[in-house]
Amino acid sequence: MTAAARPPAIDPDLARYRADYPILAATTYMNSNSMGAMPRAAEQALRDYADAWARDGVESWNHWIPLVDQVADAAARFIGAPPGQTILNQNVAFFQASIASCIDFSGPRNKVVVEALQFPNVLYVWERHRSLGARLELVPSDDGMTVPTERILAAIDETTAIVPISHGIYVSGALQDVAAICARAREVGALVMVDAYQTTGVVPIDVAAWGADIVVSGSHKWLCGGPGTAFMWMKPELRQRLQPRLTGWMGHQRPFAFEPAPIRYADNNWRFMGGTPSIPAYYVARAAYKNLLEIGVDRIRAHNLALSQILIDRALARGLTVHSPLDHERRTGFVAIDFPGSEAACARLIAESYKLDWRPGCGLRLGPHFYNTEEELHRLMDRVIQLAGRA
Repeated sequence: MTAAARPPAIDPDLARYRADYPILAATTYMNSNSMGAMPRAAEQALRDYADAWARDGVESWNHWIPLVDQVADAAARFIGAPPGQTILNQNVAFFQASIASCIDFSGPRNKVVVEALQFPNVLYVWERHRSLGARLELVPSDDGMTVPTERILAAIDETTAIVPISHGIYVSGALQDVAAICARAREVGALVMVDAYQTTGVVPIDVAAWGADIVVSGSHKWLCGGPGTAFMWMKPELRQRLQPRLTGWMGHQRPFAFEPAPIRYADNNWRFMGGTPSIPAYYVARAAYKNLLEIGVDRIRAHNLALSQILIDRALARGLTVHSPLDHERRTGFVAIDFPGSEAACARLIAESYKLDWRPGCGLRLGPHFYNTEEELHRLMDRVIQLAGRA
């Protein structure tokens, strides 16, 4: 059975991983869409980093450099990318800015097409390039939850330089038709940069099937890897065309040669590395990926969808608003549930050791992961329904 074909089903065997995440002993953790639960192995990983630094000093770079490639290749498995084509950095904003710095906006091909519901972090980067000639076209939403694919396709034309889109819309959990957007961009010679941070680790991804030029993501949501480890894959044939102005010594072909400027870019994926890498974060990410790679994203997805259906069914049965798509094929890993007073209810739930978050126009964002159980979800929804006054 392929990843896409595995049907929704609660997987009770996944409960055996719960002991690996200390916070689960004291909370109902439903916020993996925002920040995944810390794996117990993270503590040992940081100790290993400290031990290596204390023992080897500057010679630690002899094993830290290979670590970057090891973690990058592990991260690549979550998006279906081949080894040797992915690079790490500290956050997605860096990668967005790095790619933006490669583009000449002074000519007629200067349009940047992006959905109006894009995560603000990304919009901040591209909006700043207006001063260099970028024409930012924000494709609007009618419902505050989705952006019609045909509207995005219509906005992409021969003047489009790049389309930095999200795989999943952060306010609703709606999935976008990335393959269709990539196909349209290819027709006119535009690049597509997909931000998959909202979906990596909970939705199966295949960069080849998408036909994307660049995919960026990171570790502190569904991958449970904490902050500081983002990653970027791009088509190998694209790599040599792009020369980032946002760069650093690790992007040099021979970083430890300390050659004077101008930089000679690395010929491989390190071209986009930038400055000194966040090595401690990579230790944590390597440890965090282990369970998820062992389980497999297809299995995680099936469990997540089955648990999410419980949230949807119980919310709708009590007349609560579900701001997320009801169709499994159109939803990421969380369900947005709203009602009058939901912001105050969120604060109350957090005080009662339920881990979740709230967003304007969205309500409660509830993201069940592989370590959540059916019993937990029913207990949470019992309390949500009480606080909504619908018990």
